Amino acid sequence: PDFLMEKFEDANAFDWDDLRQLVRRTLAIEPAEIIAACLAGFEFLAEFSQDEARLAADPYQRDKALWTNLRDGPPVTRS
Repeated sequence: PDFLMEKFEDANAFDWDDLRQLVRRTLAIEPAEIIAACLAGFEFLAEFSQDEARLAADPYQRDKALWTNLRDGPPVTRS
């Protein structure tokens, strides 16, 4: 999550000319607005609970019990 958020904060990290090809020509692309929306939309990644962080750090998906507990347990409340 930290790497992703840092990348969003650097507008030069994106090829805006290439990204413009993905939207209609009549729409203007405002990098600052897109970056702000991405930072807001992915903000929850910086607010993992301890269990969520442990699960995210499990690249081989070995901790099935933790995944099941997070899936079936009460929702995590965020501040």
